Order: sequence, then structure tokens, then C-alpha cells
Amino acid sequence: MNIGYLGPKGSFSEEALQLFLTTQSDLLEPPLTLVPFTTIPKLLTACQDLEIEGAFVPLENSTEGQVGVTMDMLGQTESLYIMREFIFPVDQCLITAKPLDLGQIEQVFSHEQALGQCRDFLEAHLPQAEQLPCPSTAEAVMKIANSPGKHWAALGPRRAAEIYNLHCEAERIQDSMLNATRFIFVGHHLAEMNEEDKTSLLVITGDTPGALASALQEFALRNINLSRIESRPSKKKLGEYVFFVDIDGYVFSPSLQEALWALKDKGVSTKLLGSYPKAQPFAKE
Repeated sequence: MNIGYLGPKGSFSEEALQLFLTTQSDLLEPPLTLVPFTTIPKLLTACQDLEIEGAFVPLENSTEGQVGVTMDMLGQTESLYIMREFIFPVDQCLITAKPLDLGQIEQVFSHEQALGQCRDFLEAHLPQAEQLPCPSTAEAVMKIANSPGKHWAALGPRRAAEIYNLHCEAERIQDSMLNATRFIFVGHHLAEMNEEDKTSLLVITGDTPGALASALQEFALRNINLSRIESRPSKKKLGEYVFFVDIDGYVFSPSLQEALWALKDKGVSTKLLGSYPKAQPFAKE
């Protein structure tokens, strides 16, 4: 079974995936081959096209919020479902090719989410350094490894520094010590009902005044809890949005089915993104 992740080797996605696999013996059967991809769109497109059987991608971070590209791709792809979620604590490190004074560092590379997670540290300790985004934290670390003579640094996992034989100038530099990322495993089947599930939907209300409030009321009337709602541009016209909603319960429960039929009667479109077991935060040693 081939499972894709946002690489290269040494990324937070790969580290989280390795730990995720230890908890999912009921879902994934060995042998497993882990396949790195350079971007999330390429990863989810490959999964949609059946080049891989599953994709492991970041969805949101407790500090920086939604990973917009993942949400947009879930809305655009067909026949893909969230089958599991995994909450992974993230510790960021400042990684250099060799020991440097912080004042010597000219540029800092990382994924834009990692740069945002360390905003306070960077402003306080590296105000002179230019911040440059990369497709992943591991790619940023590789850039440092390939330019040992530069006064550059990367933000990324300690494991990546060890893989590429680099120096950790500072550890746990994220602004929040409770920093965590919610990853999802995406596949081609709907997960079976579990003891405690959640359902993720894409809701398209149109631009009628009060349409969103009217749609949400259908859940409230049936005592259905919404644990998350996020808006994203529809990419059709300025000011038009779609909504990503997480709901407590399985999609085929009677109350949730009633709500979905009521939405259809109101002309509200929905797309099922998945029904899957709720995750508990993973405690790293």
C-alpha cells in the first residue's frame, strides 16, 4: 500500500505519519510504502488519480489556523474521504549548518505555517533576518544543508537536523508550547461508524442574505453540535465563500440525515468530506 505525504524526508508530516501508522493497524495493512510529494496539491491529485492509496496531509494548526491549500483541494477533488485524523504536537527548532550567533543569521527559511508559529521568537531574536517561505520545513532544512557556507537558518523538526547532520541553534521556539497540527488521512472509502465520530462537510449557501444562518439553524434545531466552521473563497467571484464544517456524529445518523435533507430543501449544497473517529492529542515522549 502506497501512502503519500508532504516531503521530503525529515518533514513534520513524515514524522507525524510515522507515529500515526503505529496507531492504525486496523486501517492499514503492511507492507506500506511511504511516498514523498513536493506539494499538497500534487499529493492529493495523485491520491485522486489512484497513483497512491492514501494521503496524509496537514489540515490546521492550533497557532496559525487552517492550511488553506489542503481545504481548497478537498473541496475540488472527487471521490476522496477523510478516514482518520491525527493531532500531533509540533516543536520548532532553529537549524543552522554550524553554530552561529543569532545576529549573524541573514535569512530564515521554512514553510509559511512554521514561520507564523515562531513569529514572536523571530521578531525578538532575529529582527535582521529575512523570512523566506518554502514548500515544507524539510525542504528548508535541505536548503541549509546544501549551502553550508551561508549565514542561513531554517525552522523545522529536530529530526530533520539529525537526518542532514546540521546544528540545532535553538529548540522549542514556537510561540505556544501547546502548538499542535491536525493531520488527516485521506483515502477512497468512507470510514465505518465508530463509538465517537465527527463528520466534515463542505457547505455552499450562495449569497442570499441570511443563508448561512438559516443553514446552521437546521443543525441547532436537531441539537447537533458544530465543532468548527471555516470559510474559504469560492474562487469563482470576489466576496463569495464556501464553508468547511466539522460536526459531532456520523453522517448516516438519523438526526444528521434529517439536517442534510432540510438543507437540500433550502437549496443549500453540501459535499461530504468524511465521517471518521475523533482523535485525541498524541503525546510525544
